[in-house]
Amino acid sequence: MTVKEILTLGARTVYYNKKFVILFWGMNAAGALILTLPIYYILADNLNNSILGYKLLNEYDFSWLLQIKFLYAKNIGQFPYLLYVLTGIYLLVQNFFVGGLIAVFHNPQKNHIVDFFYGGVKYWLRLTRLLLIVLVLFYLAFKLNDIFGNLITWYYAGVENAMGDFLTRSFRYVFLLFLIGVLMIFSDYTKISLVVNDRTKVLKELLEVIKLTSVNFYKIFTVFVIVALIGGLGAVVYNLLGILIPAKPYYYLILLFVLRQMLIIFRLLIKMLFYSTEILIYKDLTAKVINVQPEEKEVIT
Repeated sequence: MTVKEILTLGARTVYYNKKFVILFWGMNAAGALILTLPIYYILADNLNNSILGYKLLNEYDFSWLLQIKFLYAKNIGQFPYLLYVLTGIYLLVQNFFVGGLIAVFHNPQKNHIVDFFYGGVKYWLRLTRLLLIVLVLFYLAFKLNDIFGNLITWYYAGVENAMGDFLTRSFRYVFLLFLIGVLMIFSDYTKISLVVNDRTKVLKELLEVIKLTSVNFYKIFTVFVIVALIGGLGAVVYNLLGILIPAKPYYYLILLFVLRQMLIIFRLLIKMLFYSTEILIYKDLTAKVINVQPEEKEVIT
């Protein structure tokens, strides 16, 4: 399959299964609501009986922010812990949805909600084990990046070469992005391999995927980068529109909220496009080649 065919068929698969975006969006909305409720409580407690609330509708007041931070220091101090807990829950729930999504993409005839949840339950444990391994690999990647940064600092400590320092540090960050992309590819294709082949040995499957992707790296990485660039283009458009739309008066915030939800839905569609294209590539690369020998016909003379 060519890159164009993979992207076209992948986009078509996402379109036929667009109903699952509602589930993903609902999960994101629920997490955002849980994080928002403590902040809403603080704002309601501080502004409900104050005329300052009317002033803040049209003009931001930095002194009010400092006052809030002082009055509710203990409450605000709990937010990071709440964020850590929700992030862990989000990753676990995400595994559930990814398992169901890959199962549906793998077998298009069974793309009902019941099949989606069945796949999520069936593959959740093995995908969670993979998640733990991948988190360790990401940790090692960032530690390697830190070591690289310390070596650059040590090397250029007594050398006046600003351009060399800049280029070396730029290469460091580009290499980190490349490494993150490669680890994401390994993770995604291992998930697909576990679901498509219905296997449970996660580490063995990860090693098999590394072999597969290393042999066919050009096509796999090209499709991955194209889909990532499409997602990045959406973020650029959102930021440009965000700059053009003023943050006050308050009714413009409604427009920004709607725009933000559109960006979230777009990112969810991009995530689905990642998996749909990767499943197509994986099944194309692992398909068995059957040599058919033509039957010889006897020639009657």
